[in-house]
Amino acid sequence: MPVLPIQALRYVCAFIVLVTGLSGCSPRDGVKLSDTAVTVPEETAFALPAPGGPAVVNIVERRFHNATQQDIFLFTSASTPGQNVLRVQLFGPVGSQFEGTQSLGYSSISATEIAKEMRRELPGIALRQSPVYLQNNYGPFSYAYGHGRGNDACLYGWQQIRSPEGARTVFQNRGTIQVRLRMCEEGASEEKLLNTMYGYTIRSAFNVAGWNPYGEPPTVDPNLGRTGNPIYPKTEDLREAVQPVVEVERPRPIARQKPVVPSTKKAQPVKQPIAEETIPLPSSADIGGTVVPSPGCVGQPEGAVPCK
Repeated sequence: MPVLPIQALRYVCAFIVLVTGLSGCSPRDGVKLSDTAVTVPEETAFALPAPGGPAVVNIVERRFHNATQQDIFLFTSASTPGQNVLRVQLFGPVGSQFEGTQSLGYSSISATEIAKEMRRELPGIALRQSPVYLQNNYGPFSYAYGHGRGNDACLYGWQQIRSPEGARTVFQNRGTIQVRLRMCEEGASEEKLLNTMYGYTIRSAFNVAGWNPYGEPPTVDPNLGRTGNPIYPKTEDLREAVQPVVEVERPRPIARQKPVVPSTKKAQPVKQPIAEETIPLPSSADIGGTVVPSPGCVGQPEGAVPCK
């Protein structure tokens, strides 16, 4: 290869520097946000706690090639590090716009996987798994309970909702829902934290035919309505069925008002004014025979010597 002279090399270097500088001054596109993790409003929550339960603070939704996940962050006042969260994962046909994106790894519930999740969500806290079989409205579930920092009580619950293997086909009863609950609360009892696993409600689904992780509805007991198969109530049912005695307030008698009769006072006879005595005018005969007594007769007793 021919060797370039030193002056030519200088021109080449200057050209490279000029091109680099111009490219640096060219306008650049703004920061592009990923659409695989977004904050969504509370109205779009995949699941909600029971009424009166912990309030929903924020919801972060992540979309994958094969699933959609929501981290529903709940209110917490505990001093244990971490955030209370109800995580719901819906496995199913997300949509063609997410083709080529990352897939959410699916694995059935196992003791090893649950132990890893608990160490990640509640590090340094000793949790004891409940040996009791439990079931809510969506099927069986389990949980672990322990004590966090200070007076905090902590619970980690897990559940998988999936139709039975014999009922799943290519066209029906497909799909899976995974639920996780991380909950810590100061001074709470194990029963109170466990109520969150019983009370939450799933309110979302893929709008495609055949997606049904709940399986077929259970059949009716064949003994219902059949003669010779009496069904008796349980003792606790009778106790719960007793209604408290409520004292019925009798309506007060309506006090009837007696009609007001105006008092009839005896009419006092109006005393008529006494007519003044009229003195008859003297007649001419009386005038002629009138005798005027003399002054000496005034004061004389009756029957005395007649006066003139």
